[in-house]
Amino acid sequence: MKVGIDGVLLGAWTPVLNSEQNILDIGTGSGLIALMLAQRTEAHVDAIDIDAGAVKQAQINVDASKWSDRIEVYHQSLEEYAARNTRKYDLIVSNPPFFVSSLKAPNQARSVARHAGSLTHQQWLAYAVQMVKKQEEFVLFFLSLKV
Repeated sequence: MKVGIDGVLLGAWTPVLNSEQNILDIGTGSGLIALMLAQRTEAHVDAIDIDAGAVKQAQINVDASKWSDRIEVYHQSLEEYAARNTRKYDLIVSNPPFFVSSLKAPNQARSVARHAGSLTHQQWLAYAVQMVKKQEEFVLFFLSLKV
């Protein structure tokens, strides 16, 4: 997964209070946002992705960082993770697939990362609301919501 401007901006602009203890990065890709948030906080960061190649790349990046003791990378879909997870998060962040009905890229992994396919945006938000602590926050690219 290439590092894009959207990921860099999301990692830099995500509001953090340094009181976050647990952060979830949904669709971590290369792990960029998880690493940026670990750098900016003292929180434990769980990073999930459905793409095996992305998870492998994220794990390599996490292992090479000085925050590796606070970041866990999981190869799971959001549905699987939400079903098995019992942790509530102070902050959930994602640069979610944002294309709904547009031409897909010839590269399958890129299409999965950029196009809403297996989950609708409403389903994605429902899982995020299920895992965020009451009255806490989750951040999407250029969108911050209080729940």
